[in-house]
Amino acid sequence: MQLIDDIYFGWSPLHHGPACAQPTWDRVEVRYDLGARIVQTGAEHHTCANDDCRHSDTFGRVRVRLLCHDCGTVATLTGENLTTVFTPGADSGWAQTPREVAGVWLWPGQPALPSAEPHDYLVTREQVDRVTTDNVYGLITRHRDATGAPHWIAAALPDPDGRHQVHTLRWRHRTADLTDLTEAAAWIAAADTRTQRPLVVSV
Repeated sequence: MQLIDDIYFGWSPLHHGPACAQPTWDRVEVRYDLGARIVQTGAEHHTCANDDCRHSDTFGRVRVRLLCHDCGTVATLTGENLTTVFTPGADSGWAQTPREVAGVWLWPGQPALPSAEPHDYLVTREQVDRVTTDNVYGLITRHRDATGAPHWIAAALPDPDGRHQVHTLRWRHRTADLTDLTEAAAWIAAADTRTQRPLVVSV
């Protein structure tokens, strides 16, 4: 299962031509074939110092091309020996519709099991086109106690110098053992009115 940080952060939109009126890719096609390695003469062959390298004079190649009719742009993505995985949107943790809970917007992550509830959520204050590190406001993640009962951890206000780390981000506020998702969302919604306790260091 992927961390929700990896599902939403670090991805960028594939850009269209300048001033494209409708920046939507109308057509997507994929092609699988063999690519040939460039050699100086026909007698040369691919060599590699790595004993585990399985390269030969040809390699499996995947090419994906996307077309936008509005700006006339064709984007071609190519790679070597790639794998292709088709996953239902609800099981991938991406491309799902966010929902408003307690005044904030929850963006679902990947479920622990197919067709189950998401394991965690990213939170934004407003309904946005996509979640980024610039507009994320909080994170909610679920865990189970020794009896198997579900509990929720909530973190709010991302801050590189924050006291609390949940997943890969640091947060100004964090709480645990919330009883349900609505309570966690409401706690994050009120985070900007919460006072951060000072860090006391004994000498």
